[in-house]
Amino acid sequence: MKQILFVNACMRGPEQSRTWRLSQAFLAACRTRWPEAVVKERDLTGCELPVLTGALAQERDRKAEVDTAGPMFEPAREMAQADLVVIAAPDWDMTFPAALKIYLEWTCTLGVTFHYTREGVQEGLCRAEELVYITTAGGPLEGKNFGFDYIRGLGKMFGIPAAHCLSAEGLDVRENDPEAILRAAEDRAAVLAEKLKG
Repeated sequence: MKQILFVNACMRGPEQSRTWRLSQAFLAACRTRWPEAVVKERDLTGCELPVLTGALAQERDRKAEVDTAGPMFEPAREMAQADLVVIAAPDWDMTFPAALKIYLEWTCTLGVTFHYTREGVQEGLCRAEELVYITTAGGPLEGKNFGFDYIRGLGKMFGIPAAHCLSAEGLDVRENDPEAILRAAEDRAAVLAEKLKG
C-alpha cells in the first residue's frame, strides 16, 4: 500500500492559503490514481516542534546511537518510510515558513534518513523515489525558487532522486487573474500526479 507523506506548511490555513488549495488538488489527483494510498499529514501550522538547539541536537545524537523508536525520531521515521513525499509551503521571505525548516532539521537523523559508508560516502536511506514541492507566490519565482532548491538538495541527501515543483506564481501582480492562475496550476497538478512513478 502506497504511503504518501503530506507535509503541511500552509501557515494561513485552509480558508486563506492558496498553497493549501493547490496541494489539495494534487492530493485528490493522487487519491484518484492510487485509491488504496494512505496519506499521512504532518501539520506544521501549529509549529509544535521545538527549535533544534545544540543541546537538543546532542541529546538526539546520543539517543540515536541506542534506539530510534522514540517520539523524538518520528519526523525522520515518517520521512524514511514514505513512498511519496509531498511538501506544501508558500513562498515566504525567499524560501518557506520557519516551521518547515525546523521540521526538516528533525528529519535529518543519522541512521534513519541517511548514513555514511565505511569510505565516508553519504548515502540516503529514504524509500521514496520522488518528492513534490507545492508552492504559491505573489510574484515570479524564476531564478529564485530557493525553497525548492533547498528541498531538492535535501531530497538527494535522503536518497530521493527526483523532485518536482508545482507552483502558482504571480498571484499578487495587479494585472494578473489569480483565479485563472490557480485553476491552471490545478490542471498541472492532475497531470503531474499521472506522470509520477507507480
